[in-house]
Amino acid sequence: MQKPSDLSDVQKGMIIGFRAKGGSISETANFVNCSRAAVVKVYRAWQYGTIQNQRRGTCGAPRAIDDYRGERGLRRCVRANRRATVEQLTAQMNQGATKGSILVPPVGLGSAR
Repeated sequence: MQKPSDLSDVQKGMIIGFRAKGGSISETANFVNCSRAAVVKVYRAWQYGTIQNQRRGTCGAPRAIDDYRGERGLRRCVRANRRATVEQLTAQMNQGATKGSILVPPVGLGSAR
C-alpha cells in the first residue's frame, strides 16, 4: 500500500475520478491499490482545493468576474431584473449599469427582517 506522497498524479486523478463517480473509499483503495487513508487524504485535498494541476493555470479564457465585488454586482443586476437574458446582463455589467437606481429594490417587495 502506498502513502499519499508516493502516489503519482495519474493515481491521484484515478482516486478523484472514482470517488467523484460515487465509489466507496474501500472500492477506490482496491481499484488504485493504495491505502484507504491515502484515498481519504487525496480526495479531501482535492475537495478543498489544495491539489491543483500545475499546467491548468495558463489555459482557458480568463474569468470575466474574478473578484467578490463583481459577483455582488452581478447578483444585484439579476435580482433587479430576473427575466433578463445573459446578453442583457452582460451589457449592463459592461456599461457599469450596476451603479445607480438599478440597485434600489422596489419598496414593499423586500424582506421584512
